[in-house]
Amino acid sequence: MKRNIFSLLLVTFAVLASFGVYAQSGEAPAQQSAPIPLEIVLSGDGWVSQMIIDKKFAPESKFGFFGLSYLKADYDNDEFLRESINLAFLKYDVFKGISLLSGAIFNSHWGFRPYAGAQYGYHSKTFMGVINSGFHLTETQNFETLAIVEYRPPIKGAWSVYSRIQGLYSQNSEISKHDRSHFYARLGASYKTFSFGAAYNYDCYGPQKLTENQFGIFISTLLR
Repeated sequence: MKRNIFSLLLVTFAVLASFGVYAQSGEAPAQQSAPIPLEIVLSGDGWVSQMIIDKKFAPESKFGFFGLSYLKADYDNDEFLRESINLAFLKYDVFKGISLLSGAIFNSHWGFRPYAGAQYGYHSKTFMGVINSGFHLTETQNFETLAIVEYRPPIKGAWSVYSRIQGLYSQNSEISKHDRSHFYARLGASYKTFSFGAAYNYDCYGPQKLTENQFGIFISTLLR
């Protein structure tokens, strides 16, 4: 079954990529590429970094890519608190703001799992919101939801308030218990493509719901 699912994902990737190449060959109005947010959080006991990619294959294409890379470690190199999470999803826009997702998740604790789900996203000059929901297709068949909301009201000139909340909840469907969740909050200021301020991270692990709280500072930028 795992081999069949992996083969299906490879075929899906090849088909979507071919559509993307075809779309790029046609003429389309020039548009600025979506920026890539990169963030680093420093706390008294560890650090976290996160990068998100959300891009179309071509300006007018319905096909795109959503990726997230998350790294976490503490300064004492505690193995339990070392974590790497990587998402790689191909997107197909069904309606405005609504996309289907197909791809894979890699977690440093349990390895590789294929994934299928859907995404809703909304973007404006000062507000961004995105929510992904779907299933791990092998092993525990987790049902997982990731939500990110960001608000940047202007202050003056190139300055604005920066605020963001991010939440994840993953339910182990095999045993109907909690597997992994987090809640992150950011509050600070932005100047052009740079943001900085206070950070709070809450992480929760496993059916026993072992928790960790981090308070620190964040620095982020938008890569173009």
